[in-house]
Amino acid sequence: MRTNFLLAITLFAVAHASTSFGQNAIRSNLDSVIDSLIAQGKNLTEEGYLTWNKDQMLRGYAILERAAIMSPQNKLVKYYTAYAGYRLMTYGMATKQDKIYGQFADQTEESAESLTEKYSDWSEPQSLLAAIYGIEIAHSWLKGSILGPKSDQLLKEAISNDSTNPRAYLVFGISKLNTPSFFGGSVDQAIEYLSKSIALYEREKSGKDTLNSLNPNWGYEDALAWLGMAYEKKGRYADALNVYEKALQSQPNYARVKYSLLPELKKKMASAVQK
Repeated sequence: MRTNFLLAITLFAVAHASTSFGQNAIRSNLDSVIDSLIAQGKNLTEEGYLTWNKDQMLRGYAILERAAIMSPQNKLVKYYTAYAGYRLMTYGMATKQDKIYGQFADQTEESAESLTEKYSDWSEPQSLLAAIYGIEIAHSWLKGSILGPKSDQLLKEAISNDSTNPRAYLVFGISKLNTPSFFGGSVDQAIEYLSKSIALYEREKSGKDTLNSLNPNWGYEDALAWLGMAYEKKGRYADALNVYEKALQSQPNYARVKYSLLPELKKKMASAVQK
């Protein structure tokens, strides 16, 4: 009887171990699938934004939504879904397509706010939410008096949590450039923040393989474009030309610089020479 009892215990232990192993294998496979979906959604969104391709951004968003269904508590899934929404909000605002903007605005803001509340020591969603508020203000200046101070506070918290986060300085620089001086805006401060952002991006890019990383790494070309616009406001056309060309060296198909900012700057420079 004792032998039968020991055999039963052994068989139970083996069965339990096999079940645990199977569950771990399933969990590992699911994690790999989720990581793959995040990478696909992230890359499609960023490439779509840089080339100003709405359909590509929408495909990225749809992939991230699929990942959210499979893993609703995954913080990177939540983050990148909000990020994709932010890029689509930007597209809708810039092209005056209120249907696209409205489709994503409320849900994107709510998702980012939820992330900042749950992960109060994580700099990335704080920077992203501040950027989302910035797009909302650009869409409707009436929101500036409420969302402007909220954005500033978020960015201060983001920098306090991680003083090496280039996206926090990027969004601060954009805010300083777009805010009227009597409300605290400053082109000089914008140049300072954007220059620091670029230095941090370049350190980030040299320190690790960001191409395949799931960690947030967006915004480098944005920082260069906004710095160029700040230089233009100061009449520093040669400096603006340098950073626009640098942006195209990084991303040759960056539509905003390639088809808008750089051609317009060259017209200004040609006109200045003729005078």
